[in-house]
Amino acid sequence: MKKKKTVKKIDKFRKLRKKEVKETSSRKLKISKKDLDFYKKKLLEKYNEILKLQKNNNIELPLEIGDEIDIAEHNLGKEVRRELSDTQINLLNLINIALEKIEKGEYGFCSKCGKKIPKKRLNALPWTDLCIKCQKINEMS
Repeated sequence: MKKKKTVKKIDKFRKLRKKEVKETSSRKLKISKKDLDFYKKKLLEKYNEILKLQKNNNIELPLEIGDEIDIAEHNLGKEVRRELSDTQINLLNLINIALEKIEKGEYGFCSKCGKKIPKKRLNALPWTDLCIKCQKINEMS
């Protein structure tokens, strides 16, 4: 009787261990070197594009301002450029994180649930670190 319980425990342990090994090894093998290079290139292109936009957005409008409408338009333009800059800075941070994950071999997996992020999503948003399901949950909260 005691022997059967021990055997069951060992079998249970082996199954758990196999599952852990399978998840760990499959995680490393799921994204090919070719795909990683593709995403890295795409991320770097977007990074450089944003830097160029940032540089262009920092150009101030002429100081010759006429009436109140011109002043309002000028202020609105500055506000829009500032907001755009904040969004761009956030995107640059996400790109940096994605590039770090590529270097560490952790790219392409959801940071919340650990599941693989579908290729379609990575092609559209290579800087994302959440799968669609976790992104929806994140947006709801």
